[in-house]
Amino acid sequence: MHWRCYLTLIAAQVCLAGVCYAEKITYNELENGDTISVTLDQLLPTQAVLDYDAIYANLQRYKTDKKNIFNDLCRLNGRSGVKKWSEDSTPTDSASYQCKDKTTKHKTALSTVVIGPEEGVLYLTDKLTALSTFWDMPNGGTSVPITVKVAHNLLDSGDDFWAEMNNDHEVWLFNRKGEKIKPDDLPEYIGMKQLKNDKYLSVVNFLEGISYRPPKPDGKDNNTTMIPFLALNWALEIRKHMNISDYDLNDPEEYATALTEAATIMVDLADDTVIGNSKRTAKEMGKFDTVDSKALEALVTNKKSRFGLAIAYRLDKKEKSTPKAILDEEKQEKQEAKDKDNGENPPSSNDNPKSE
Repeated sequence: MHWRCYLTLIAAQVCLAGVCYAEKITYNELENGDTISVTLDQLLPTQAVLDYDAIYANLQRYKTDKKNIFNDLCRLNGRSGVKKWSEDSTPTDSASYQCKDKTTKHKTALSTVVIGPEEGVLYLTDKLTALSTFWDMPNGGTSVPITVKVAHNLLDSGDDFWAEMNNDHEVWLFNRKGEKIKPDDLPEYIGMKQLKNDKYLSVVNFLEGISYRPPKPDGKDNNTTMIPFLALNWALEIRKHMNISDYDLNDPEEYATALTEAATIMVDLADDTVIGNSKRTAKEMGKFDTVDSKALEALVTNKKSRFGLAIAYRLDKKEKSTPKAILDEEKQEKQEAKDKDNGENPPSSNDNPKSE
C-alpha cells in the first residue's frame, strides 16, 4: 500500500483540525464533481515549477492584514469570505474561524484533483499557487485542511495513468530550465521547498492584461475550457528570446525593465508563431498587438499591486538574509551608477588630491 494511501485512510476516519471526515472514503465510487476534505500533505503536484512572486505577493498581503489569510481559506473552500476570526485563529484549525457560508456553496472556487491509480493518492491539477501559499504561510503547512473537487477518477487506469494525464492536459512535464522531465521527476509535495521557481512564469503572470489576455471560452459548448497551461507555455516561449538572469529581480527598476522587455517580445511575435508546447498560435494565446503602457506603469508603480507586494516581500526577505555590510555596499554601487549616468564623477577613495 502506498504510504499516502495509508495516511489518507486514517485521516478519513477522524476529525482533524476541525474538519470531520466521513467514516471511510470509497475512492472507486467518487465521480467528477464530487468533493472531499483533505489536508495539504495528501496532494501531489502535477508540475515541478511555481511562480514564487505570486506566492510572495500573497504572503505580503498576509503580513499586512492577517484577515486575508482566512478570507482566502474560506474562498478556496467554496465558502465565500471570512465572517469571524481572531488573533488566536490558525489556518490548521478550521474551527478557530468562521466562514460566511457554513457549507461549500461555490464549487467553482475549489481546487481540482485527479484520483491516481493507487487508493487515496490525489494529484492536484488546479490552484497550485494558492495552496502552496497555504503551505508556506505563517502557521500553515502540511495539515491545513482544504476541500477539493474531483476532476477525474483514474483509479483503474493502472500503467496508462500518465498517458491519460498527458492526454487530458493535467500534467506539465517541464522543469524551471524549460527542459522536459519524466513523471518520476515531479516533487512529492506542494510548496516552495519542493517546487522550483520559474522566473519566466512570474514575468508572464505579471504581464496578463498588459501584453496578452487569456482567451475566454466561446460559450458555444458547455465543455469548452480555458487553454491548458497557457502561462507556462508563454514562459517557455519567452525564455527563447531573453535571459532573465540579466536582471536583478530584487531591484524594482531592473525587474520593471525585464517586464518591459518581455512584454515587447510578446507583442512583436508574429500572430502565427506557435507558442511553447501549446500547438496554438500567439494570437490564439491572447497576444496583444501593442503593449498597454499605462497598465504596465500602473503595475510597477503601485505598491499595492501584485508586483508592488511581491517586491516588498522580496526586499524584506533579502534584508533579513543579507549582512548589513553587503546591503550598504550594494546601495553605494547603485548610487555611484546613477551619478555616473547623470554625468557626475565623484572621486573614489584613492583619488586624494594631496597624494602624489
